[in-house]
Amino acid sequence: MSVRNALVLFLALSTLSLLVACGSGTNSVNPPPTGGFSDTDFSGTYTFSVSGSDVSGTFAMAGSLVACGCSAGTISSGNADLDDPSGPAPASTIGNNSTYKISSDGRGFARLFITTAASVAVEVDVDFVLTSSSHGLIIRFDGNGTGSGTIDQQPSAVTLGNVAYAFFLSGSDLANAPLATAGAFTLSSGTISPAGVEDFNYNKTLSTRLGLAGTVSTGAGTAPGIATLNTSFGNLTFDVYAIDSTHLKLIEKDGQAILVGDVFTQTSASIPNESLVFTMTGLDPSLNLFAAGGVMSSDGTSLIPTGSEDVNDAGVVDNGTTTPFPFSGSFSATGGGRFQITLSGFAGGSVFAAYPSDGGLFLLEEDTGLAAGVTSGVALAQTAGATITASSGYGLNLTGEDVVNGVELDEIAEFKTTSSAFTDGLLDENDGGTIDNPQNLGGSYTVSNGSGSATNVSNALQSMFFYVADNSTVLFISTDPNQAAQGLFQIQTTPQSGAQQPAAQVRSLPMLRSIPNPHSASRHGKTGLDRAK
Repeated sequence: MSVRNALVLFLALSTLSLLVACGSGTNSVNPPPTGGFSDTDFSGTYTFSVSGSDVSGTFAMAGSLVACGCSAGTISSGNADLDDPSGPAPASTIGNNSTYKISSDGRGFARLFITTAASVAVEVDVDFVLTSSSHGLIIRFDGNGTGSGTIDQQPSAVTLGNVAYAFFLSGSDLANAPLATAGAFTLSSGTISPAGVEDFNYNKTLSTRLGLAGTVSTGAGTAPGIATLNTSFGNLTFDVYAIDSTHLKLIEKDGQAILVGDVFTQTSASIPNESLVFTMTGLDPSLNLFAAGGVMSSDGTSLIPTGSEDVNDAGVVDNGTTTPFPFSGSFSATGGGRFQITLSGFAGGSVFAAYPSDGGLFLLEEDTGLAAGVTSGVALAQTAGATITASSGYGLNLTGEDVVNGVELDEIAEFKTTSSAFTDGLLDENDGGTIDNPQNLGGSYTVSNGSGSATNVSNALQSMFFYVADNSTVLFISTDPNQAAQGLFQIQTTPQSGAQQPAAQVRSLPMLRSIPNPHSASRHGKTGLDRAK
């Protein structure tokens, strides 16, 4: 269903299952364990974004909504942008007949009734898991599309500072050819000054270190502000949905392409002298979905002395060896808050533009020739001694591709931990518009020196390799042969616990949604890694 021509579509059986999405399902599943969450913990203004696919190809959504924080589960107002190859529907209205429901384990479901400026009515359902009352992980959860993102509480009206920012945006052109961009700028009274810098990877065609001009403003209430990002690549216009002065969501509104992503403050324009964990995803040179993750060291000056990388290339994990690939590299500052990283032995590419931000180090592939792909990722500083916290609740998001059917795959879940196992978990899945919820989640895990693996997790996510950033945030890639996917899980802070929300929990990771035809399996049939080792 395209955005502009969408009709409100109700499928009776799926609607019935979605209404009870947070409490039951057709499978034999455990009830959600008591976790201390309720409808009252979803209260105030929340800003969200989702990036994925629908029947037209690339799909993007961003917006803000107002939740009552009451047992009635009402959403009183809001605005949202919807975008796919049929064209954008900017600043559409979220109606006051929209509703939500939060289960005790923090999993939530919202039904958003959206009316575009052309008076077209669209229903978009979303499923999410709260890690606190102020942050969550979200997926689209209806039969008309799917995607993944984050949802964050907006504590107050947002005024942008005269500070430096870095950003990452991804999506496609209107023909679903992959497009990703990263950059940095400094604001002066809402104007980019001096000139910023921006890089583009457009279906393996590069435009690098472009001068960036433009403006950025925020809106009032749930209404978006406007950003113009002008380079020699083109003049692009975005709606801006703010979380706070340090974190914004951008979604393209000009109909030239479909881009959505995050802007974070750039407090330090440097690559830290410490260990970094990372995940990466995108398209390899043969246009198969590629996911990688691992750990690398940095000397903070110019060298990446050591690195260890796990790879899932269209369901083939570490080229069938289950042994991580070693790599090394170097980096140099190129000005304007930008770095260039060159890696040797890395399966995800050799040359990357890198932009430090308070949300992590944004990475954009810039290879040329036969080895070129369209990959991107994020690296986070790794706290020494960080590990999975036992006897805690975690929220999880996975995004990638069902490589058997060639469709987008998105999941959220909540689970508990012991010192060696995931327990009492429930997982909700949108597999190319096919809803499956909930499924039991469990399994055993091992962790050593900040990395680990988990097995027998669920039918929808059999196994994973993971990389611990700190005691709150863990990155992972799926090692399930039926999917190529990456994601994260984050510790839950229940409102009743009185604990402060760790800053690491609110990081939104850049995820490249770059499958040119998300509903076609014709490009599969891989037997190993496309990248030369």
